[in-house]
Amino acid sequence: MNTEAIAAKIEDQLVATGRLAANDPATEQVVDALVTAIGPAIRQGVLELVEQAAAEVGAQLTTGHVDVVMSEGEPALVVRSDEAEPSFNTDELVARMTVRLPEQLKAALEEAADDAGDSVNSFVLKTLSTGTSRSRKGRRIRETFET
Repeated sequence: MNTEAIAAKIEDQLVATGRLAANDPATEQVVDALVTAIGPAIRQGVLELVEQAAAEVGAQLTTGHVDVVMSEGEPALVVRSDEAEPSFNTDELVARMTVRLPEQLKAALEEAADDAGDSVNSFVLKTLSTGTSRSRKGRRIRETFET
């Protein structure tokens, strides 16, 4: 989501409108100073609109919710599932399975487990359990959102 471009368009429009109104160098300087001063408020307003959009879309979801996360300085809407994370009783863990993995995948699993604060075994169990409990259609959300 490119909120910087939206804020810049608003600022450009304010400058153009202010210059049309007076066509005077002194007034142009005042308009430029005013637009510079209200720039942070414009950006904050754009971010609040993103948050409102997330709340409205989230309220219309039958399952899950929408979060606003910052990615590379820009907000992004992320749909999250409300499904409870699976938990396992260690007494239930009786089946064994040997899986041969490429070294890079093993390293990636170890890193992801570490990032999640889990052991590799727990991380793999949670990931497999979550992945196999979902519908075979994948993770697409097929809903209509009203704005």
